[in-house]
Parts: sequence; C-alpha cells; structure tokens
Amino acid sequence: YQRRVREAVVSTQSTGRARCGEEGSLIDCQRKKNEFYYVTREEVQKVSDSGKHCVLEDANIYTVDQLQKSGIHPIVILVKCKSSHEIRSVRNCTSEQAVRTISKSNKLENEHLPKFTAIVSGNKCEDIFRSILSAISSHRESLWLPIS
Repeated sequence: YQRRVREAVVSTQSTGRARCGEEGSLIDCQRKKNEFYYVTREEVQKVSDSGKHCVLEDANIYTVDQLQKSGIHPIVILVKCKSSHEIRSVRNCTSEQAVRTISKSNKLENEHLPKFTAIVSGNKCEDIFRSILSAISSHRESLWLPIS
C-alpha cells in the first residue's frame, strides 16, 4: 500500500488556486493553511500500475467522482464510528467534534451509499485497520466497470 499520493505545493495563494483550477488530469485539490495539496490521475495510475493500492486520505465524494470519470474505479471505504466515545478513542477531539463527525458520516452514508464499496467500524484502531484490509482483500480480484 502506498500511504499518500498527495503532492504538497507551497506557493502563493494565486499560484495554488491556479494549479488547483487546471483542467485535465487533476483529481483532487485541497488547501490546508498556506499549502495546496493535489492529486493527479497520473500519480494514482502510477501507484496502481506498480501493483499497489493507493490510499487517498481526506478524499471526498467529488474525488471519487473524478476518479471514476478518469476511468479509475476506486475501492471506497467509509470508516464509521457508532458513538462519540469510539471516535474519541481513536482521535484526539472534543465531544462536540465527535458528535459532528458522526452526523457528517451519517449524512454521507445516506446521500452517497451506492458509491461505497464497504462501510467499516470498530472499537479500536487495530479493529478498523483489519476491517479495511479485509474490505480491500475481498475486492482485490474484482474489476468494476460501468455499464454504458
């Protein structure tokens, strides 16, 4: 597994916005503080061609749509915690942030369920990690193609 494909671009705001606005092979672009992070189709394809799975952290539904439009059919896994206590056990956050995370997760699941390959949960990071590996392994031999 290749953990991250995102390339950090430290640039001025206008340069970063211009790069993120380019047409073509751009799959995703996010701004964090004064850095722009972007993923291109070529970066994802290069990892895939090497026989590895590419994990895109902080990916969103737009990213999934862009991958599919580019002819890449991702394994999309929603990591879902059932309670704020579960979230706080794996992530450093306040109770209010944990409740907001659960609400966003439920909304995402309700609005975009068909886009998810698997939905996993667990009480510990190890459980979640095992569930993710299992979901990936069960789809390793599958090839999903759109009907058109």
